[in-house]
Amino acid sequence: MLEMARPLLVNIAMLFSVLFIWNMVMPFTRASSINLKEKLIYGAISSVMALLCMLFPLETFGDTVFDLRVVPLILVTLYGGKLPGIICTLTISTGRLWMGGENAWVGVLIAVIGFIIASSFGPYFRKSIRKWKGILITGGVFILSYIVILILFLDPLQPYFYPIYFTAFMIAYFIIFYLTERLVMINIQLQETVYLEKLSVAGKMAAAIAHEIRNPLTTIKGLLQFISSDTEDSKVKNYAPLMLEEVERTNKIITDYLMLIKPTKDNYEQVDLNKVVKDTTALTEVLASYYNVKIHYEEKGEFLIWGNSQELKQCLINLIKNAIESIEGEGLILVALQYGTKKGTVDIVIRDNGAGMSEQELEKIGLPFYTTKSKGTGLGTMITNRLIRNVGGKVHYTSAQDVGTTVTVTLPIIKQ
Repeated sequence: MLEMARPLLVNIAMLFSVLFIWNMVMPFTRASSINLKEKLIYGAISSVMALLCMLFPLETFGDTVFDLRVVPLILVTLYGGKLPGIICTLTISTGRLWMGGENAWVGVLIAVIGFIIASSFGPYFRKSIRKWKGILITGGVFILSYIVILILFLDPLQPYFYPIYFTAFMIAYFIIFYLTERLVMINIQLQETVYLEKLSVAGKMAAAIAHEIRNPLTTIKGLLQFISSDTEDSKVKNYAPLMLEEVERTNKIITDYLMLIKPTKDNYEQVDLNKVVKDTTALTEVLASYYNVKIHYEEKGEFLIWGNSQELKQCLINLIKNAIESIEGEGLILVALQYGTKKGTVDIVIRDNGAGMSEQELEKIGLPFYTTKSKGTGLGTMITNRLIRNVGGKVHYTSAQDVGTTVTVTLPIIKQ
């Protein structure tokens, strides 16, 4: 029994070590898609994890080899998809056949079964908000399949082997997934911290320059209105409206800046979210019809939240306006108000069939001065994110080029 402990502990230690090195090289995130380069790297690193486990197998069972090589295989298939899973499966199969033995084909069969099970539950796992349900189901199905294969194709082993080996397997399996999920959350929190720091910097800049710029702008605006009101100069009459428009645009940019640091929680109250969303869709229908776009609103339940109705309306107008402007030609925008995937929340889903965004563009959404529009400052989305965060909510974007974009605003509801 003791001779089983050392290789199992070595396997677990190597899995944890490589996992942390992996996170340092490529931090784990909740990316909606992984590019080919990342998939190849995922497959290579998981293959290294599996091979390290195979270097230190349990050596007391003849030519039958037991270790924890399937743990990284399931891990990479669930998180990375089929391609890295296939790479890891081929690596394990090649390594096991090279090691030889009468039962080498059983090791290959177990790896293939592990890949099939993980790839079957992979889409559900990646779409699920509660990852542990997918982890438990995948692990449970694989363990049962593993036991059945051992019973059918191998001679009975020592009675103490099964509880020790499968207990160690399950401990390694759940801890490796727990650590992966923790690393994902830590990386997300780090991204949030960096983003909030950028908001803070933008806010400080706003506080420093806004009032100094507004004073001369007000003077310029007043003088332009005075000069253009009773002048006979045709050039002044032609260009004065354009200059006034530019002054107003500059003033709006300053106002947007100030909203990044404006404290708003003092005027929070109980808000009927259904009314806010309904009013917003009614307001934006005029703009949508101008662009030949239709807005369809779906309401699924009554929701009360704590916040500022005007700020929430501004956020939704920004998001719907972005959706409208992303559509070329006829289009449709679906706005749905529904119970959130997380208990005690409500989701406002805004889905369009516009141009969509690439993965690189999605990563930059909400950053200061970043915009995909030819005319814009990039502050609208940034302010929207800030205001939603102020009420304890989150904004999540998913998009595909030439397919469309889905924005999900998740807000906490008031418990009645």
